[in-house]
Amino acid sequence: MRLRGAHVALLTFACFVLLFAYSLVQLVHIDRAFRKEIMEGNLWAATQADREVQNLMLTLYRVGQDRDADDVLLRFDILYSRIALMADRPQIDYFRSIGAGDDVAEARALLGELDAALADDGFDPAQAGALVPRVAALSSVLRQITNATAHDERLDRHTRREALLRVMQLLLLAVGGTFATGLVMAGLMWRNTRRLMRVQAALQGHRAELEQTVAARTRELHDALMVERRAKEVYRSFIVTVSHQFRTPVSIIHMIAQRQLRAAPALLSPDLRRKFARILDAAERLERLLSGFLASASVEGRDIAATRRIVDLNRIARIAAGQIREAHPDRILALRLAAGALETDGDPVLLEQVLLNLLSNAVKYSDPPAPIRLETGREGGRVFCRVQDHGAGIPPSAQAAVFDRFYRAPNVERLPGAGVGLSLVRDIVSLHGGEVTFTSLLGKGSEFVVVMPATGDQAHATRMPAADHSVCRG
Repeated sequence: MRLRGAHVALLTFACFVLLFAYSLVQLVHIDRAFRKEIMEGNLWAATQADREVQNLMLTLYRVGQDRDADDVLLRFDILYSRIALMADRPQIDYFRSIGAGDDVAEARALLGELDAALADDGFDPAQAGALVPRVAALSSVLRQITNATAHDERLDRHTRREALLRVMQLLLLAVGGTFATGLVMAGLMWRNTRRLMRVQAALQGHRAELEQTVAARTRELHDALMVERRAKEVYRSFIVTVSHQFRTPVSIIHMIAQRQLRAAPALLSPDLRRKFARILDAAERLERLLSGFLASASVEGRDIAATRRIVDLNRIARIAAGQIREAHPDRILALRLAAGALETDGDPVLLEQVLLNLLSNAVKYSDPPAPIRLETGREGGRVFCRVQDHGAGIPPSAQAAVFDRFYRAPNVERLPGAGVGLSLVRDIVSLHGGEVTFTSLLGKGSEFVVVMPATGDQAHATRMPAADHSVCRG
């Protein structure tokens, strides 16, 4: 994954910080080494021992002339303390580390011989010259130790100086790199800030443009809605006007046809009676078609709030069933009504029209002697009415459009109808806050269920059992 500039700068900054910390740790180590060198003083101890052996040698020369042994013993004691310091820890560890441990041991051995010679009670200062070779040998050993110590400390000092130089270079690199990285990060932050400002400005511009677009679309939708409402009003007015204009001549034709058919058989030949019967049937179909158009138009522009009241769905179902029985005495209509009243808030005329449309469709799209079933009931806070037939059914491809106005399923186009009945049912039920659903199998029949909210105490009641189970032929 490719790292962005800010990530690279941050990683570089972290590296320089680690380098700075490493340099500080190295400085602490170098400082401790200097302090340790000052405390131990290895070169000082070797130099002091070499100087004291030289003083002892000079004192031995003087003793041969002055005959004073106390000065020799004093110098020897000082020399002894210096060599004892070199042989003690941690100095002896240092001398061993530089390869001078054997020299220190030899110096101690020579010192022991001198100590034995000077500690004799019968030391004669006149014999001090005999000790000079031993002191000279000790001086040579101490000079070797001093030279080795000086050489090692020069090397160690040079090494520490180089280490200090490297640490200072690392510190300078870390400080410079941190500063440069800080500048880079500041530049990146400034660039990102500028980008953010530009993005915010673009976002504000886009938001303003979007608000303007939404406002324009809202105006367009409002204008389109007003146009649609005016078009629907014009359509409704046209339908009402045309229907009313047609109803008068159709009624006249219907009345004349009925009058002719009621006349004495001797006045009409069988051929004319058949023709008048066809005219009467066509007039009745045309009247039903005009009634459907008028009902659909009246529902669209109707405010049912003023005509709503508490009604009993069972009573409306009985009225609708009675009308269907009178109009189709040859059909079997099975009623299964709830035991008690099914109260709902609605327009009784419109609700009766709903049941009449559903029952009329059941009669139209099924053949006798197949029964038609009408059932009412209550489930929870809702009342329902179910109409079932055993007729042609609705093809699956047409079920999504059965509630569209003027739509007719392809398997019933040969039957009379205008395709407004189910659309009218849906609109009326929607005005009452309910819903209408259906299930259908092609060739086996359909079942439509109208559900509406219950009112009063029935809104919280449980399911009501059925009571009226009448099966009647009109």
